[in-house]
Amino acid sequence: MRFTSFVFQFLYTRNWHTGKRELSRARLIVFLAGLFLVLLGLALIALLQAPVVYVSAL
Repeated sequence: MRFTSFVFQFLYTRNWHTGKRELSRARLIVFLAGLFLVLLGLALIALLQAPVVYVSAL
């Protein structure tokens, strides 16, 4: 068993005919979409936490 398939076991489903575990495309898409949303949220939090600097135009 490879390391990636061991760590990400929840992404694999068992093939009904062969009995072997295969990567599920639907689970992979949901996982990547969730990962994208988490990273987007962290980026927005970091952006919104930045201090605001006002510079006078005089």
